Amino acid sequence: MQYKGQDMLWLIGSLSRVFRLPFDPQLIRQQFPPPYSRTALLNALQALEFKVGEMELDEEGIATLERIPFPVVAFVREDEPAEQGSDSPSGEASVVLPSSDKPAAEHATSHPGEGHDTPPHKLACPALLIKADAERVLFFRAGADQPETVSLAEFKKHFRSDILLVARDTAQTAADLEEEQAGSSPQPPAPGHTPFGFRWFLPELMKHKRIWRDILIASLAIQLIGLVTPLFTQVIIDKVIVHQTQSTLIAIAVGLVMFMLFNSAMTWLRQYFVLHTGNRIDAVLGSQVFRHLLHLPLPYFEHRPTGTLVARLHGVETVREFISGAAVTLLLDLPFLCIFLAVMFWYSWQLTLISLLLLSLICALSFAVTPALRDKLNHQFLLGAKNQAFVTEYVAGIETVKSLQMEPVLEQKYGDLLSNYLAAGFSTRQLSNSYNVAANALEQIMTLSILVVGALLVMQNEGFTIGMLVAFQMFAGRMSQPMLRLAGLWQEFQQADIAVKRLGDLMDAPAEPHALVPARARSGAGGKVELREVSFRYSDKHPYLYRNLNLTLPAGKLTVLMGPSGCGKSTLAKMLQGFYWPSDGSVLLDGYDIRHLAANELRANFGVVPQETRLFSGTLFENLQLANPHASFEEIVHACKMAEIHPVIEQLPQGYQTPVGENGIGLSGGQRQRIAIARALLKRPRVLIFDEAVSNLDQATAEHFAHTVNKLKGKVTMLFITHQLPKALQVDEVIEFGRPEAGAVQSANH
Repeated sequence: MQYKGQDMLWLIGSLSRVFRLPFDPQLIRQQFPPPYSRTALLNALQALEFKVGEMELDEEGIATLERIPFPVVAFVREDEPAEQGSDSPSGEASVVLPSSDKPAAEHATSHPGEGHDTPPHKLACPALLIKADAERVLFFRAGADQPETVSLAEFKKHFRSDILLVARDTAQTAADLEEEQAGSSPQPPAPGHTPFGFRWFLPELMKHKRIWRDILIASLAIQLIGLVTPLFTQVIIDKVIVHQTQSTLIAIAVGLVMFMLFNSAMTWLRQYFVLHTGNRIDAVLGSQVFRHLLHLPLPYFEHRPTGTLVARLHGVETVREFISGAAVTLLLDLPFLCIFLAVMFWYSWQLTLISLLLLSLICALSFAVTPALRDKLNHQFLLGAKNQAFVTEYVAGIETVKSLQMEPVLEQKYGDLLSNYLAAGFSTRQLSNSYNVAANALEQIMTLSILVVGALLVMQNEGFTIGMLVAFQMFAGRMSQPMLRLAGLWQEFQQADIAVKRLGDLMDAPAEPHALVPARARSGAGGKVELREVSFRYSDKHPYLYRNLNLTLPAGKLTVLMGPSGCGKSTLAKMLQGFYWPSDGSVLLDGYDIRHLAANELRANFGVVPQETRLFSGTLFENLQLANPHASFEEIVHACKMAEIHPVIEQLPQGYQTPVGENGIGLSGGQRQRIAIARALLKRPRVLIFDEAVSNLDQATAEHFAHTVNKLKGKVTMLFITHQLPKALQVDEVIEFGRPEAGAVQSANH
């Protein structure tokens, strides 16, 4: 089920008003891009801390609709025709249904370069039920200002049977939220924060109780079937062979075949359930890790190599393989070994003690080798991450590598890194191999000991037969095999443990605050920025970049910030966006301290044109739409016209659907800068920052770029950071940073 964007925003906004919550549709649109599915609606409501329950209305449920707590979200059937409601003779208003043609037309917008039209889709229309009695239902249709009334019979006819129950424990008002958020800047997790580890998986595993119940039942069946083969083998040796009863042998053989087929089916089903559950947990883990990674502050990335972060993300795959692999089935089988142990004691306590003694030695060997194995695996992981970081860094800068002819030096360095990594891997595998050989040797000693002592018991004729000896040997094998598999999987567990700890380094890092409930009501145009007594340094070990800095960027004006390298111009731009926070003082946006704004709410007010425009693999249209996934094709064209890049795009063979390589290969520097302007304008920012945007352009291109910037004056507040001021730029004010160590600022009108 999918909805129109405005219908979903209307529904969330209506529920926010019912529960007296401030609502900013822009924050919702940023956090939940299209398509708007039922999952997106549920995620949005839960992110706003609503409690949402899904309910299916049957015949009796519709009759008792009046006893359901309101408000309730219902959905008009997608196959209903569009018609405007009018009063019926009975005084009731007929149901006003969504048009199936209009959304399809809107959805099937084509773009230059596309060779086909998007097929029409029928979109569901939500409605908010606010009251019901034994005869009628009162509701608001999506987008309507006035309620409508419908009988229960008409409700059943025109509405879907599935509804959403929405509630909230404590309805906070805007004043409550203002008071909560007026205290301080973003803080790290509280001291009681639970570190990320294997305990994180327990709640996720418990969400699938029914599946785990089925897996346990299948495991019990497999273990019980495992008792059949030794018992039947004993009967064949002690009874069938002795008495020469071929009919019994055939019956036992048929029974064994049936048990084997059933065992194979149970094993397949169990593995299917384990894989399915593992994939679902992996989907949750992978999405949460990536979401948390995107919400980490900028300094986190500045202090860590990209390759190291990628290596930590690969830990998700290691954990998935461990959860959905043979390790889980083995752990499920271990408790059922008690059944085999009880049967073995019933056969012979002497042979059972011998088996337990040698199995204990295998376990002791496992625990003894664990510390050394963990250290070697950890060392191998660090070397692998260092190796990957080296490759990622120099491949990203391949142009510099080739221009400076660094290939021979890098080949030698990479060879050293690779040899160290391979040596660490060889050492780890050698330790694991030695452990496996020792464990297998102990298992063979156990088999030999059972055979010798069992033969003595048979020869002493103490009621212990040859068939019982063979059956006991098979039971002992079923006991020892999981222990040997556990020995082989011990390395996988250590790898998963290290991967979880590395993921914990990422997941335990405090993220930037993101909110769907605005900290303040969004006003009109605005865009005034003030810095009051701002001091800043990167850390306590660094000197102050500036002290007691005071400046103002008037709304709608073009302000130029100039100064020598290292004086903090770009740092100031990052501070305005909340990438860094002042050591002292405050930064105000339209009179509001930005410390009280969530990261997504703050940055929605800013558009940035950086020195190096970063384009991503895909089409021009996709790169532009990244800034605003809700923007229509017409809005994108309008932004490109304002940035004066539309005529250039039209001349390309595929227009807006022209593929661009990573970093915009095939486009000139000036073209990339104009695309960056268009992308920034699509955010509809209050403040537009040009951070050294003309430093890589020649003079003629820079002057043309200045003309483009001039056309934006009065529409948005602009901060233009540069070393060299283009002559054509119509500046309202120039602010020059002086001595960086003192943070002195000199201001002059231009």
